[in-house]
Amino acid sequence: MRRQRALWLNFILLACCLAFLFLWPLVKGAVAFRQGSEEEISELLATHTKAETPFFTELAFSGEVLPYEKDTSTFYLPLNMETADWERGELASAAPDVTLLFEEDVTASDKQQAIREGTKFRFYAVRGGEYQECWLTVTGLPVISIETEASADMEVFGGSIRFWDSGTKAGWTSSSILEAHIRGNTSRTYEKKGYKLSLKKQNKDGEIVEDKKSLFGLRKDDEWLLNAMYSDSSKIRDKLCADVWQQMGASQSEFPEAYFGTRMTYVEVLFNHEYWGLYLLMEPVDSKQLDLTKEGQGGQEEYSYKSVTPQDQPTEDLLNQEAYGETLSGYELKGSHTVIDRTDWEPLLSYLELRDLASDETFAAEASELTDREGALDIWIYLQTVLGIDNRGKNMYYVTKNRGNSRKIYFAPWDMDITWGDALQEGRDGNIWSIGLNTALYSERINWSFGDRLLELDVDDSRAYVNDRWTELRQGVLSDESLTEAVDGLVHQVQDSGAASRDASRWPDSSSGQDYELFKRMALYRMGILDYYFAGRLEEYLGLGYE
Repeated sequence: MRRQRALWLNFILLACCLAFLFLWPLVKGAVAFRQGSEEEISELLATHTKAETPFFTELAFSGEVLPYEKDTSTFYLPLNMETADWERGELASAAPDVTLLFEEDVTASDKQQAIREGTKFRFYAVRGGEYQECWLTVTGLPVISIETEASADMEVFGGSIRFWDSGTKAGWTSSSILEAHIRGNTSRTYEKKGYKLSLKKQNKDGEIVEDKKSLFGLRKDDEWLLNAMYSDSSKIRDKLCADVWQQMGASQSEFPEAYFGTRMTYVEVLFNHEYWGLYLLMEPVDSKQLDLTKEGQGGQEEYSYKSVTPQDQPTEDLLNQEAYGETLSGYELKGSHTVIDRTDWEPLLSYLELRDLASDETFAAEASELTDREGALDIWIYLQTVLGIDNRGKNMYYVTKNRGNSRKIYFAPWDMDITWGDALQEGRDGNIWSIGLNTALYSERINWSFGDRLLELDVDDSRAYVNDRWTELRQGVLSDESLTEAVDGLVHQVQDSGAASRDASRWPDSSSGQDYELFKRMALYRMGILDYYFAGRLEEYLGLGYE
């Protein structure tokens, strides 16, 4: 009995110790740091010399070194902007010979207000007889820091990359070896570049291999895209379009592992310890995203074609080329292929031939067999909704998927920044391209030739489909309430994180300062226009057209 009591006593003591270890972080103060009094700060400034060359670069939170901007000695701490309570952890120097002295109690501030307003908290790094004036900025978004020997406008470069999550402080940092290159066509002319990122790591044998990561709630992969959003004054167009398409047509029940679109999340980027702005981290629309059967995997190979520029040759000429390579008249064949010949282009050529050359009778008879007709009509509705003028002749993926012994073309929109009324305008101030709001678009039809023809010929009751589908969408993702909520949610992310303001300061010549109330009014006005035409007036609507 005495032995049993002793065992119970030991068990209770052990439980108390464990409880203390786990609960102590919850009862001690949030964000531990050393705050100096006015007297201490005054004495420091009087007795120490301000460093001529900054020496402190290693501010840590909970043991993880934070991203920093070298020219201003500003460190960025990503925290959850949706919660009012400060996260728990210690702000300390990771350099053993440096001590820190904060000028004020950071946690006495309203956390969400400090994030929204981009408050800079001053502190001093002290080493020997000198000090360095530093700043802490709290952001509501994840942060990515790229380090390389190259400049930001170098076409291809290598280096390292590190990630900090804002939504959690458990496993919230990671890093990779980086291979990258500038991406985009029109966008590469801007001073703030977009990039394609390939993540690498060194395995136990010393070989450099793919480093697949799940970043900030997106898919697990080693290939990523950074969208600069330089020309979009709203910083929400691409994300809003992607989110709307996610609910409209990105998923197909017959291909549950495929996603005909992209998912994305906002991040802030530093490049060689210089603040580089607000970006969208995006999943590429590749063979993994589309769940394609690749060459050599068994079964009929599936293909993806990306239209990057408007088709510049007549379809008749495309059917009889001397040779077929990776590109064809504004289209790119995606994926890896041992040898490329006409066979690899046959699905797209068949689609173009049907779209442009087939008689009305042939088109009506074969459209539903060769393509995902309902998916095409969803794309047509989508382009009308978001005013996707830049996606009529380019910025679209044409995807071939197998269906038993046959195969069909499916559609995935891409690069949706010139939407919701924005249009290319005549360049000014030396810019090659200028993008601005064209309100006349809100009462026009966005002509997309394949969808237009489906409706003009009323292939397999396409008009009834559009009518019914529009009614369904207006009760869901495209309702006034849902659209307003979606816009407000994205505005909250870019503005209340403090990132939009920082981005505008960093890139004063970029587009910024969207009037979001106007954005919402115009979006709902567009829904009303479509309500009018889609309720039995499609014939009249097809007579409109933006050129």
